[in-house]
Amino acid sequence: NVRVIPTCVDTTLFKPGSRPASYRGDKPVVGWIGSHSTTKYLRGLLPILAQVHCRHPFSLYVVGTDGAVAADGMTVQSARWALDREVADFQRCDVGVYPLWDDRWSLGKCGFKAIQFMACGVPVVAAAVGVNCEIIEDGVNGFLAADEREWTEKLSMLLSDGELRASMGAAARRTIEDRYSLAINAPRFIAVLNEAADNAKIAAPVGAPSR
Repeated sequence: NVRVIPTCVDTTLFKPGSRPASYRGDKPVVGWIGSHSTTKYLRGLLPILAQVHCRHPFSLYVVGTDGAVAADGMTVQSARWALDREVADFQRCDVGVYPLWDDRWSLGKCGFKAIQFMACGVPVVAAAVGVNCEIIEDGVNGFLAADEREWTEKLSMLLSDGELRASMGAAARRTIEDRYSLAINAPRFIAVLNEAADNAKIAAPVGAPSR
């Protein structure tokens, strides 16, 4: 008797912010937010990002890397992760990237960064691995990429089309509100605990001490 409660976010905190940089006439911002242990995925994506940048210039904003990140021809701004800046880091991006390797470790990941980007109305291009394929409906609320060609094509589509970014970002936000929000999943979690407690009472033998 298994119930699955997905990783979720508080959508009253993780929400779309002010209009992204590209709406002010600046270059779009592509964002990656992770940790020391996940920087390896970003480094594997850098050659593709550099190729896309040649045709569709953007600024790359990275948070939480294990050291300096550089790629030929790209402007890269790095920042340490900070709780008091966490939501703003997602909100400042026009496009989020969530690269992973297709291995057993990645199959156990929960898609958390994709969920956080999407909650902030930021369209994501994510590796077509594991739970990402459940969270993202390719071409509707984000993009899935399985190889270099797909990463290049789908990043290019978002970077060249502001209306697509806006519509896909809005669809992403709706997905999180409907399926991955604290408001939706907290009552489900409580219901599961209450059901388990009720079942334990029913199953307890007569005369057993209560707990």
